[in-house]
Amino acid sequence: MLRMKVMTQLNGRQREEVRGLETICRESDKIQGGISLTADEETGMLPTYFLCYEEELLAGFVILYAMPEKTAEICSYIHPQYRRRTMYKKLITAVIKELKQAGIEKGYYVFEPHESKDFDEITERGYFIYSHSEYLMEWKYSYQLLPTNALALKPLAESEREAAAILLAGAFSMPQEEAEERFAQICEKDGIYYAAWQKTEMVGLFALAEGEKTVYVFDFAVDGDHQGRGIGKALLKEIIRLVQEKCAGGEEKKVRIQVGSRNETAFRLYQKNGFQVISQRDYYRIDTEAKE
Repeated sequence: MLRMKVMTQLNGRQREEVRGLETICRESDKIQGGISLTADEETGMLPTYFLCYEEELLAGFVILYAMPEKTAEICSYIHPQYRRRTMYKKLITAVIKELKQAGIEKGYYVFEPHESKDFDEITERGYFIYSHSEYLMEWKYSYQLLPTNALALKPLAESEREAAAILLAGAFSMPQEEAEERFAQICEKDGIYYAAWQKTEMVGLFALAEGEKTVYVFDFAVDGDHQGRGIGKALLKEIIRLVQEKCAGGEEKKVRIQVGSRNETAFRLYQKNGFQVISQRDYYRIDTEAKE
């Protein structure tokens, strides 16, 4: 008999159960997995947890992250021995009910691609509708790059923030206010923004967030008036060179960047300049009106 628990907080034992189920699913499905079980108040991501038990065993788990602008992301783990229609139906029904009660207009199920007949059946029934994919890409070479002399990279000065916000807003089709908020979010997490200059013109922008073994590139952007002139390619090379300089004399760090399937131009640019996909997450729109 399956029984469901829906809650907004997990105790220590429940966290251990979820992590145990995560490990089983990662090994069984050969996926990277990895989900956060905590709220992120800075970004407004608030989780709701769905735990489905078969007797005393945690057989299914779903986490729903409520996000700003009436959207949500959903991730799940289902024990390989309990991937039956009854389990999926119970979890999906509970998630759809929560979406409706919370007034969430767009819910996206996040799926790390792997062979799954059960998931295929769910999509065929119309519960999930493919929306887009997100790729994590990594620079796959180890040779040292030489300066291109095409661009000068400098940490973004406070006096340059307005111009940078305009550039970022134009590159990502977002309001300028949102771009300025983005600066604050990245910098609060120890990220550093850099501007790329051609003489006296700011032509590009990016941020670096440095981890123990990896440097992540965020908000890679080229000014709209300067696109199609090879600046994107030169900027990527300068970013790699900058990271190499930072790591000189120490342990070499990986350089990673994320891009969505809808941004084909950026994806091709990264791919042509030494970046390869190392992980993929597919986003499926949840149809709250789907019928059995």
